[in-house]
Amino acid sequence: MTKPTTGQPGGPAGARIGAIDGLRGLALVLVVVFHLFGAGRVSGGVDVFLVLSGFLLTGSLLRRVGTGQLNLADHYGRTLARLAPAALVVLAAIGVATFTLAPRGRWSDLMLEIGASATWWENWQLITTQNAYGAAGPGASPLQHFWSLAVQGQFFAVWPLVVLACAGLARLTWVRTVGGGGRRGPTTTLLLGAVAAAATLASFGYAQWLTVVDQPTAYFSTFARFWEPGVGALAAIVLPRLAPPGRWRAAGAWVGLAAIVACGLLVDGAALFPGPLTLVPVGGALLVLLGTVGARGTLPDDGARTAVGQTGPARLLGLPALRRLADISYALYLWHWPLLVFWLTAVGRDRVGPLGATAVLAASLVLGWATTRWVADPVLAWVRRPPAPAPRDGAPAQRRPRVRPAVAALCVLGAASLAVLGLGQAGERAHTAVLDREVALLATPSSAHPGAAVLAPGYDPASVSTAAPRPATYLAPRDRRRLGGCVQRQVPNPAVVECTVVPTHSGEDPTARVYLLGASHIQTWEDAFVSLATENGWELSELLKHGCRYALGDAAETEGATMSAACSEWNRDVRARLRDDPPDVVIVEGTRTYEDGSPEVVLPGQAAAWRELDAWGITVVTVRDNPRFARPVPECLDDVAGAGGADGAISPADRAACGRDRGAVMAKVSPLAAAPASGDDGGQGDAAVVVPKTAVHLDLTDRMCTDTRCEAVVGNVVAYRDDDHLTGTYVRSLLPALRGQLGDRAPWLVRGSADEGGRAFQADNH
Repeated sequence: MTKPTTGQPGGPAGARIGAIDGLRGLALVLVVVFHLFGAGRVSGGVDVFLVLSGFLLTGSLLRRVGTGQLNLADHYGRTLARLAPAALVVLAAIGVATFTLAPRGRWSDLMLEIGASATWWENWQLITTQNAYGAAGPGASPLQHFWSLAVQGQFFAVWPLVVLACAGLARLTWVRTVGGGGRRGPTTTLLLGAVAAAATLASFGYAQWLTVVDQPTAYFSTFARFWEPGVGALAAIVLPRLAPPGRWRAAGAWVGLAAIVACGLLVDGAALFPGPLTLVPVGGALLVLLGTVGARGTLPDDGARTAVGQTGPARLLGLPALRRLADISYALYLWHWPLLVFWLTAVGRDRVGPLGATAVLAASLVLGWATTRWVADPVLAWVRRPPAPAPRDGAPAQRRPRVRPAVAALCVLGAASLAVLGLGQAGERAHTAVLDREVALLATPSSAHPGAAVLAPGYDPASVSTAAPRPATYLAPRDRRRLGGCVQRQVPNPAVVECTVVPTHSGEDPTARVYLLGASHIQTWEDAFVSLATENGWELSELLKHGCRYALGDAAETEGATMSAACSEWNRDVRARLRDDPPDVVIVEGTRTYEDGSPEVVLPGQAAAWRELDAWGITVVTVRDNPRFARPVPECLDDVAGAGGADGAISPADRAACGRDRGAVMAKVSPLAAAPASGDDGGQGDAAVVVPKTAVHLDLTDRMCTDTRCEAVVGNVVAYRDDDHLTGTYVRSLLPALRGQLGDRAPWLVRGSADEGGRAFQADNH
């Protein structure tokens, strides 16, 4: 009986493997060089790396399936022995650096990421925490680069099962022909090619859609990235069967190599991949492979081989220096990013200069070589050692190991990776519990931390001594109300999340049905409006979606950019809910400020939505946007104050260094105050920013900024938890001013601020 045949890509070992090893080393070196010297740009090296992973793995699996030598335990053990030892060493170093250099507020997230990286799903952890791929900086994750290793690891885990399934199906469909010779039915290679083609096309289509809808998620998603190793798998099946002329192969290989090297200079991969332009590095990798893999798996001894060898890039890629660099490229890749991030953290800089980049590169090369020489290579040599030969007649039998080295590696390294995952998750839970207790203590009033009260007329700032800021900078990012699933956090998800956060008591009618409506900047005020709802008998509900303000029109601007498809759908669904069951009041973001100093504006799409709400009898209460900063305020305070920023007092000079001029971010007069008001019919045209005359506008800017400055710390309270959201502690200090403005401008909403005709006053305005 003849077994199903398989394709076996490859030519003479020295020529093909040398060129492919050189290309793999070049790809990873390009990643490192662009991270260090690319001023925030990324190369297409990771994409080449993924293509080569699919190519090499598929070729290896097909060869072993064809000879009946594919053992899953051995295969997974050898794979883990190649990948895990160096990764675990680097993860241990990152753990030490986390507790010695990273701010305490980041420990929980980094512990989770260490566990995710050890078990090859860091890409999904980054998606969960909504970390977009970005340039290195003090706030970047030192484990961000593990995303590509996670995609590769997931492919390595699943693809052998797919190959075995195709081989099994091929055997089941094998039929002996009449006469006992030959066979009918698809081969393993044919079945695998069909599966790879279908999955690759589906992944490519999904990647194009998701890149438009939510590019940061697409960048990390396994499903949006599968097409790249999938292309490599198809290349392993198809390229050995192609036989273009040698000169054409050589010329194409040079074009491909040029595309790979130039990709980082020509394409902004961090913002565009895995979209259509990812075909530049992927296509380049295919052209280089075509120039090194010959017809039927060989480089024929003819003019074609001569042309490829003499004029193609195989000789360049096979240079000993590049291959030696390829030998340590994996460890070099592992080390360079955390070294860069922690160096920037230690020196308090946002970007690395040429000297710093050179120092990081040198340290990465040394550590990469040492890790390969003393950790990775010994483990791999032990796993690959041949079994002891069978004893000759009369010779004493040699003791053979009871467990094959590859299986032992699978058990030991797998257990070590799972242990890191368990430790990371346990550490995260313990540390998060400590931080949550500290955050809860912030609700206790402190006379040394008056916050916004120091900006009230008549308040004497000299009466407040300089004390340690509250919250501490490591706590500031967590200083916000948490209501579980009461917000749509996923950018590409249009599903509406609605919940009532302050219900009325059984049998009682609310004094008003109020909705917080919009994006994260209205959610920032949640603590204050929960207090007002409790005081005044409102029923307070929320319709919130991060990055998506309530506005009309598919092309309306929201959060300063064209509305996404998911945001547009969310708005349509929310609009229908409000029309069918109108509340008394909606509270929305009123203006839009910008980090880069662009003028503060009222977004036209929002104003149009307010006019429609007004026509439905719903009162619109707007809250003017708060100042925004060029970088996260807690990080800035840490950098300028050093260790004192974490737990001790921060000097006035250091606090001022993180503030900004009021005129650089806030309009002199609120755009809402300057906007024309419409009548009930919403006239004056949709093109103008016209607001309803019944709208209530709240402006707390004078409790966030002086006449000239918007400071990072006000009244010994850290006012911002990142670059543009107020801390919960500061919002609570704004409550008296908010209550006062609301009582003056909408007295029917605040008990004690209106007479018995207050409700009629509200009704008369509609």
